[in-house]
Amino acid sequence: MGLLALAPLSARAQSGEARAQAQSRAKFLEGNAAYEQAQFQKALDAYVEAYRLLPLPGFLFNIAQCYRQLGQPEQAATFYRRYLAQSKQPPANAPLVRELIAEMDASVGKPRQKDSSLRKQTAEVAERRARQDSERSRTVASKSSPGKAELQDESLLKKWWVWAGAGAVVLAAGGVVYAATAPQPRPTTLGTIR
Repeated sequence: MGLLALAPLSARAQSGEARAQAQSRAKFLEGNAAYEQAQFQKALDAYVEAYRLLPLPGFLFNIAQCYRQLGQPEQAATFYRRYLAQSKQPPANAPLVRELIAEMDASVGKPRQKDSSLRKQTAEVAERRARQDSERSRTVASKSSPGKAELQDESLLKKWWVWAGAGAVVLAAGGVVYAATAPQPRPTTLGTIR
């Protein structure tokens, strides 16, 4: 008799778990949709609610990603750490998560250095581009007055008309192959009635 009394409780508990899973999944999907639309605060709220309903470690990673996108590196690092700590086995993306933690930790304590580093990188890229443009202009200037030996050494593969001819041959060959292998057309009339 004691077992029969527990059966309704067990069924209710199972239906409650199923309801929590369904609600958690709905919030997860809502969060994914918001994240895809770059609505990171809305996604964060949905992922937090999904985690509250069903505390799976994967939600912690999603929450951390939202905080990272919202420019809150300290909270992001906290949730990345919780994700690694609560996962029963090391997740497949553990190396990436560790890199993200290091990145978030670095950005928490050094926002000014990050800005100056960005300016330095931008200046280096601009300097490199200027050098490349300068080298290109020197190369173009030296090619503008070629000698006879340079004209003779120029490869046929660098001629535009060779490539245009090759393209025409390939196109014609494709047309022949299609014409030879095309299925017979369907009749366009209904036929005759006898």
